[in-house]
Amino acid sequence: MLELRRQAFHLLLGIIIVILVNYYILNLKILLIVLFIGIILSFLCNYLKIPVIEWFLEKFDRKNANGLGVVTYFIGVIIVLGFFGKDIALASILILALGDSFFHLGRFGKIKNPLNKKKLIEGSIIGIIAATIAASFFVPIYAAFFGSLIGMTFESLDLKIRGRELDDNILIPLSSAIVMSLI
Repeated sequence: MLELRRQAFHLLLGIIIVILVNYYILNLKILLIVLFIGIILSFLCNYLKIPVIEWFLEKFDRKNANGLGVVTYFIGVIIVLGFFGKDIALASILILALGDSFFHLGRFGKIKNPLNKKKLIEGSIIGIIAATIAASFFVPIYAAFFGSLIGMTFESLDLKIRGRELDDNILIPLSSAIVMSLI
């Protein structure tokens, strides 16, 4: 149940960010401030119980993560908004939001993903379809498809550098944006 709530939050957060950025209500400067506050709160949650934050962490975050997932989510969003055009950035945020969230619905599947035996191919397919549809609101369908394909490929992998797993909240939008900008 926690994972379903986490993915629903993940999905809604991405959609809300895209809407607010698209209508110029939210910008890079505000997102950087939100990120800075999030980092501070994440750090403080290691030592203090902050009532509203504690409730959100209990309902939507993995044990002992202390909001790190939301922090990396905002890092991924800020990177693509800072380095890519608006349409590509918004498309890649939607690939993260929908692709990653729908990817987890694949856990009801049966076919092992050849890139990672711990994940299922049905999840990749569902994620690619959902992400392609969403991203196509901002980029041509073929760019949305290839961006989604690469993003969900990175979701399938458990990439590590020096033993530390690379966060898909950063890898998905960044890899998707790079691909879409090259097309």
